Amino acid sequence: MPGVRLLMVTPSAKTRTDLLLGWRLALARLRGRPLILSHLITRSCNASCRTCLWRADVDETSASNLVELTTEEIAWLYREAGATGFPQLVIWGGEPLLRPDLPEVLEAACAAGLSVALITNGWLLPNRWAALRGRVQRLILSLDDVGQAHDRLRSLPGLCARLDQFVTGLKTDPLRPRLLINTVLSRLNRGALRRVAPVAKRWQAGLYFCPMETGVMLGAGFSLSKSHLALPPQELKEAAWLARELQAAGYPLLSSRRYLDLLLRDPDLHTYRCRAPYAILTVKADGSIRDCTRRDVTLAKLGDLREAGASLATLLRQPQYRAMRARANSCTACNNPDILETSWAWQLRPFMLRHALHLGIG
Repeated sequence: MPGVRLLMVTPSAKTRTDLLLGWRLALARLRGRPLILSHLITRSCNASCRTCLWRADVDETSASNLVELTTEEIAWLYREAGATGFPQLVIWGGEPLLRPDLPEVLEAACAAGLSVALITNGWLLPNRWAALRGRVQRLILSLDDVGQAHDRLRSLPGLCARLDQFVTGLKTDPLRPRLLINTVLSRLNRGALRRVAPVAKRWQAGLYFCPMETGVMLGAGFSLSKSHLALPPQELKEAAWLARELQAAGYPLLSSRRYLDLLLRDPDLHTYRCRAPYAILTVKADGSIRDCTRRDVTLAKLGDLREAGASLATLLRQPQYRAMRARANSCTACNNPDILETSWAWQLRPFMLRHALHLGIG
């Protein structure tokens, strides 16, 4: 799951919104409730990224004829999340801006008290931002290279220039969301971190990088469908060293020092304890909640919960959900830094809390 981040309060920005979010994060953690609702809102996409695992034509976890949630079903989900005490919502895809009803579901999220992060390739932002403005607190732009190199990775000619123009126009917007860039590293964009970092600085955006996900955990075992595109371990170590150098040079790389240290020691990222299912509840485009240790296995469906008059809190107490959490404790299939850093934050590791407070996010 790309771009899921634990958002914390920054001491230098004591706004009412920040304080409320901080309080809701603390309360959710004390109650043992997830901190993030991660919603893969659509599998449709206008790009053709070779590293993608979730676009409809490459998703190994779902049938090709999957029916996505309606506007009202999504609004119900977001109301339930707010009532259950979820502080944050991350919307991703596919390409979320392809949903015509995105302004309506964002309005429902805001009404439910959720802090919204939206992940997008950005192509449709110039056309759709006016209807989304003020409803998104974190805007996460997927940027895997610069100029025409990025355009080729997305199969969208002119995309990078289009993003640059859009971000430039945002700089004087009083409702400008916090900007983040997510860069996925693979054999297709070797050295991209050094090229993207100056763009992040110019855009006044925080920058995260992720080794590409090579596959997904299925009931039959781990799928390595994308492994041929992954960087070898030595190049991941070099990326960690480069990230340190860029941080020291003043570029806005937001990776924690602990994550970079781990990537240097263990580039396969198998020496951590996962707590992601405690902190994150992921809902697929059809409203299914999957077992993250077997992503083709459905634990529950939102439609069934809604018909039964049950809540998301009920789901969290179900034996199959608890069993999935227990299995995840010994699983290290995910190599996404979001999973590692969120796990550390859930465990209340002092170094992660200090990092989050220092940056104003996690």
